[in-house]
Amino acid sequence: MSNLQPKGLTISIIFDAMSLNYGEGVGNISELKKLSRSGELYSYESRQAIRFDTYRLLKEIFGIDSDKEEPLTGDNDVVQFKPEANVKDYIEADLFGYMKTEKDKGALTRPAVVRINPAISLEPMNLDVEFGTNLNFAQRAGTNPNPFQFEHHSSLYSYTITIELDKVGKDENDEIDIEPEEKARRINMLLDVLKILNRNIKGRMESLNPLFAIGGVYNVKNPFFLGRLKVSYNKENRKYSVKTPIIASILDISFNGEKVKDNTHIGIIEGYWENESDIKELLPDNQVHNINDFFEELKKKVNDYYGIKN
Repeated sequence: MSNLQPKGLTISIIFDAMSLNYGEGVGNISELKKLSRSGELYSYESRQAIRFDTYRLLKEIFGIDSDKEEPLTGDNDVVQFKPEANVKDYIEADLFGYMKTEKDKGALTRPAVVRINPAISLEPMNLDVEFGTNLNFAQRAGTNPNPFQFEHHSSLYSYTITIELDKVGKDENDEIDIEPEEKARRINMLLDVLKILNRNIKGRMESLNPLFAIGGVYNVKNPFFLGRLKVSYNKENRKYSVKTPIIASILDISFNGEKVKDNTHIGIIEGYWENESDIKELLPDNQVHNINDFFEELKKKVNDYYGIKN
């Protein structure tokens, strides 16, 4: 099978959600995962949590790997993939990588081709805390209620996914290289999931659906817009704006004779952003889309890369 030119697909997304990922609790207090920067705290959803929900929806919607045995094992007190699990048979192992131990070969690893960065809040935390009890249950059981406290943070969040397209469906450990049609199908399923990603947590379902997305297929594997998506808030009309000068600067970067803007597309939810007109001026009209068409355009680029007719 012919070798594909190394290319990367990267997408950076902004979404609106609340209290996405809790860490270790202290007593009856559930604390959000958080980071500190410049004297302020920002909540985040970990890479592992995004991976979990992405795989959950790939399985629920497309049924990936559902007709096969569970590929994981806990032998030797290490949770890892079974020796017989491979990237041809298991899409999970292909997209998200694996570690497995085989007799006479030792530990074998195959890195993820889908690289996920945490979703970090774009607004600082104010340490809001919910106090509650299971009063109804306690009354029905004729006992005392159990108080609890949850940290909460409602914010816009941003995360980035970068995919090494030339490494999808390939594994030197097992000398595997699957057909281009299957490679394209796997990435296009992933793109469909990112469009409607959600998270179940603490009895809630939170939407991780994009309000703004930017990215494309590039001749270099690089998360161009990671950490570059910033927002501002207008208290008078209660609308957010995406800070476009930062994005414009990234779009003007050149590499190997091409500007980033040449291969970049933008998707927006219309009516949400105060500076929608400024966002649409970042790129030519045919490179700015609604969210659905943004992902459909990237799927076409993926098919083109693998030589699949649209």
